[in-house]
Amino acid sequence: MRDEQKPVSEAVVWVGVDVSKSTFDAALAEGGQGGCQPLGKLPARCFSRSPEGVAELLAWLRASGVAPESARVVMEATGRYSVEMAAWMAQACPPLSPAIESPRQTTAFIKSLGLRNKTDRMDARALALYGVERRPRAYQPPPVSEGELRELVRYRDFLVQQKVAAGNRAEEMRDSKFIQREMRRQIRQLERDIEKTEKEMARVKQATPELENDIALMTSIYGVAFLTAATIRAELGDLRRFEKARQPTAFAGLNPSLRQSGSSVRGRTHISKAGNPRVRRALYLSAMVAVRGDNDFRHDYERLRAQGLSKMAALCAIMRKILVLMRALLISGKPYVPLWKNRPQLQEKMFLEA
Repeated sequence: MRDEQKPVSEAVVWVGVDVSKSTFDAALAEGGQGGCQPLGKLPARCFSRSPEGVAELLAWLRASGVAPESARVVMEATGRYSVEMAAWMAQACPPLSPAIESPRQTTAFIKSLGLRNKTDRMDARALALYGVERRPRAYQPPPVSEGELRELVRYRDFLVQQKVAAGNRAEEMRDSKFIQREMRRQIRQLERDIEKTEKEMARVKQATPELENDIALMTSIYGVAFLTAATIRAELGDLRRFEKARQPTAFAGLNPSLRQSGSSVRGRTHISKAGNPRVRRALYLSAMVAVRGDNDFRHDYERLRAQGLSKMAALCAIMRKILVLMRALLISGKPYVPLWKNRPQLQEKMFLEA
């Protein structure tokens, strides 16, 4: 089932919010007129980052002659801080429909304004102007189980990085037997922690029928195991919410990026890498496994290589195919059936080439 996102209405006022650990700065820009007023003149004020601070923000809006029901909020993603703020605002005044935007997008917009100074208050004003011009969609918080799975996936990723770092450090420091013992002890502990985290991920999946069903469908694809499916589901959410197949590949940073300018610049096409790196790592490992088996993926990989694509370019195409296939399986509700099972002549060809 796709997310039901209500269309963005023309807000009378956009409230730009710059969030920090204990406070947030808010600024107002009128929809349709924000660009006419000097940025430094936009009304702004600082509040405590708390439900009480949100109540003070609403009172300030009313005192400024702005009905909170006719305003929209936009803020930059700052992890837990911005998510908590969005929840408090949605609870205090649902019409605010707070939007949480990627820092990549907001930072590029703020730089385009050519500001000489950077302060929290000025960033809030720039975000208000961003809302006027871009009218972003409201943030849709994930279900609790999805949020828990995402935290577990990222914690496991952190533990794996720590294990790799400890292994590298042990290789560099071979003269001290004490350090060698300590490194081995740390690595063993990290392995136990990784194992416990994976078991907890499996428990969350089993406790949530929707997650269990989705991951079962995704793991029906050759080369896709539980960790890959859990990572994709946790980081990208429900793939059914994407209206077009190319949208999840853009979120993952797997969409082609072409660089051309005039008659002299003819850059090679490469993946954008503007999306989630955890998703790309998981799909890369699955694609590596998939192209080594006797299946459709290997057939497509060899065909792309024969057409002149490099190994990495062909592998990225397989990564995109796996992700698009995951979305198709979730929409259909049916597990993956390899193409060669429906095409005996292809099955025979792949058997003879193996």
